[in-house]
Amino acid sequence: MTFSKNFVKTLTLKKSNLYCAKKLGISEEEYVAMKRKYRENKNDKFVTIKENKIIEFSENVSEGTANIKGFSITEPKSAEEIESILKIDKTKWSLSSYWNKQHKNSKQEDYWIISAMVVKKKENDIVFENLENILSNIFKDKKPFVKEKNVKITNNKSLFIYTSDKHIGAYVDKNNAMYLNEYNGVTYMQRMMLIVLEIKYLVDMFGTFEDIYIIDLGDRMDGLNGYTTRGGHKLPQNMSDKTAFETAITVEKNFYDLIFQNQYAANYHMITNACSNHGGVFDYVVARALEIYVNTKYPFVKTSVQEKFIQHIEYGKHVILFTHGKDTEDMKHGLPLHVNDKTENYINKYLMYHNIDFKNKTVSLIKGDLHRDTSEITYGFRYKNVLSLFGGSKWIGTNFGPTKAGCSFDIIEKNTDRIFEHKILF
Repeated sequence: MTFSKNFVKTLTLKKSNLYCAKKLGISEEEYVAMKRKYRENKNDKFVTIKENKIIEFSENVSEGTANIKGFSITEPKSAEEIESILKIDKTKWSLSSYWNKQHKNSKQEDYWIISAMVVKKKENDIVFENLENILSNIFKDKKPFVKEKNVKITNNKSLFIYTSDKHIGAYVDKNNAMYLNEYNGVTYMQRMMLIVLEIKYLVDMFGTFEDIYIIDLGDRMDGLNGYTTRGGHKLPQNMSDKTAFETAITVEKNFYDLIFQNQYAANYHMITNACSNHGGVFDYVVARALEIYVNTKYPFVKTSVQEKFIQHIEYGKHVILFTHGKDTEDMKHGLPLHVNDKTENYINKYLMYHNIDFKNKTVSLIKGDLHRDTSEITYGFRYKNVLSLFGGSKWIGTNFGPTKAGCSFDIIEKNTDRIFEHKILF
C-alpha cells in the first residue's frame, strides 16, 4: 500500500494526530498540515464546479427524519431557498431546521455549507398545498344561487339548529368499548340528512320562519394528526386528516345546498365555532372553506366564524351567547354540565362587560362539549347544553356511561320571552 493510501486510511481512524503521524513515520506537525491540505483539496473538488451540489443524505427510517448536506455558491437567505438548493421534495418532507456557514476554498472563492433536518410527512397529514385542488373539485358549481323573492313569512320566529361535537374522524373500537357507537363518514352524512328532514318537519309545524340560524358549536373535527389540536391527547381515528377534511366539506356542502335552496325562511345565518378543544385550528380551516363556498354560492346568507371563547348575537328581545364550552388553549376545565355559582358569576361578568341587561333582554347561553341536552334557568339567563352528532367515545362510555347522539333545536319567538326547545335522537 502506498504512502498516500495509508494516509487516507488514517483519516478514518478514531485516533489522535500523534498516533497517526507515528504510524506514517512523520511528525505530528507534518501530519496536521497534510490533513488540512487534503481537506481543502477535497472541498475544492465540489465548490470549483460553480454550481450547488448535494453531498450527503442520511435517513433515520425509524424516526422518519433525514439530514441533507450540500454546497451552495450563493448565501441562502430563506427556508424556501434552502428547500430549492437541497432539492427537498415538499410532498414527502417538511423542513424542520437548517443552518449554513460561509467558507473559502484555496482560491479564496466563497462558498456555503448547508445542513438541513427534514421530517417525513405522514400519509394522513393534510397537505395544505393541495387544499385548493380539493376545494376546486368539491365546490365545482360556483354560480350564485338566485333566491326566491318575497318569501312569505308565516310567523315571527327563528329556528336555531345547534349542530355540535360532530367529531369527524373519531373511531370507537367495538371490540374494546363498553358501549357500541358505529360512526363513520356514512353515519355522519345520514345524521346531517335527518336534520334536514327535521327542519322540514318544523317548517310544516310552525310555518315559514323569519330566520334560520345554523350554528356549529365546535369539535366538528375530532383532531389533527391523531391528537386533539390542544396536543397531548392521543385519539383513535378512522380517517386520515385529508379524508376527514374532504368528508366534512362534502357532507356539509350538500347539507347547506338542501337548506338554502328551499323557502324554509326569509333569512339565513351560518355561525361556526372555531375555538374548541378538539377541533381548534382544523375546525377553523373547515369553517373558512365552507364560509367561502356559502358566500360565493349563497350571497344572501349571513356568515360568521367565531374565534373567541364566547360571542353573542341579538334577535329581537333575545340575546344568545354561543360557546363550545372548552377553548382551544387556556382552560383546564370547561364550563360544567350544570350551572353553579362560579359559572353564574363568570357569565354575569360577560353580560356586564357587554352591557347586556337581562332585565330587558331574554338571555341564553348555548354550549356544546359535554354531549348532553340540558336546560337550566338562573336569575339572569338560560344555561343550555346541546347534543352531540357523534355521541360518545370509548373514553366517555368507560367514565360516564353510554351517550345518545342527536341534535338540539330552539324555536325562538322574536318579540316575546317564548322559547320552544326541541331535539332529535339518532
